[in-house]
Amino acid sequence: MYHNISLRILTAVVAFCLCASQASAYTVVAVSNGGSIKGTIKAGSQQDETRPVTKDNAFCGDSVPAEKFIIGSDGALKNAVVMLKEIAEGKDFESQDELVVTNKGCHFVPHVMVAPKGGMMKVRNDDPLLHNSHFFLVAGDRKRNVINLALPKEGLEISKSKILRKAGLLSLECDAHDFMQAWVWVLEHPYAVVTDSDGGFELSDVPAGSYKLTVWHEELGEKTVDVTVEAGKATATDLSF
Repeated sequence: MYHNISLRILTAVVAFCLCASQASAYTVVAVSNGGSIKGTIKAGSQQDETRPVTKDNAFCGDSVPAEKFIIGSDGALKNAVVMLKEIAEGKDFESQDELVVTNKGCHFVPHVMVAPKGGMMKVRNDDPLLHNSHFFLVAGDRKRNVINLALPKEGLEISKSKILRKAGLLSLECDAHDFMQAWVWVLEHPYAVVTDSDGGFELSDVPAGSYKLTVWHEELGEKTVDVTVEAGKATATDLSF
């Protein structure tokens, strides 16, 4: 009896989760006369950190910039990710070449990027050193291993679809050089962008409606604001940490 009750409860929970998952799935639709969201992200006069180099100093040097805070004029913040986290429908990802993250000069390049769930990503080594690209899926304080790719030779490239298999925030690390760090936001929709050197961003072809706009930064965390997009119009949204 208890077994049957437990089984029914488990079945109901699984069914609920599946329904919730399906309900929250992103749907690709034709967007006509969409609006846009554009603005600038700022972080004042934050100072970047340096990280000590603990290996291969002859090539990497004695320290490297952490690249957490790349601040332009008037406090403009580069490498923040601006996204609509809960948008239900909209345009498809534009066709693009395979995404590439490169081990170059004892850094990951780029430092922050956005990528489509289910896409293909390539990792490359441009240094005459042994590197590896170790991806973790981050949720709060937890990190779950995704894949670890060894790159022992300069010029070596590896492409894997598994890297972008699940949506969420990926931490990219090099086990051989613990001072190297990069980030990848994997999303089911294309409404996300990394701020440029002027702290600027633009999300285009957004269906008219009300949304939650989230700004993420690796050190400063997240901020969310309400935005309303009107058909054929640009919505200006500036935000400061």
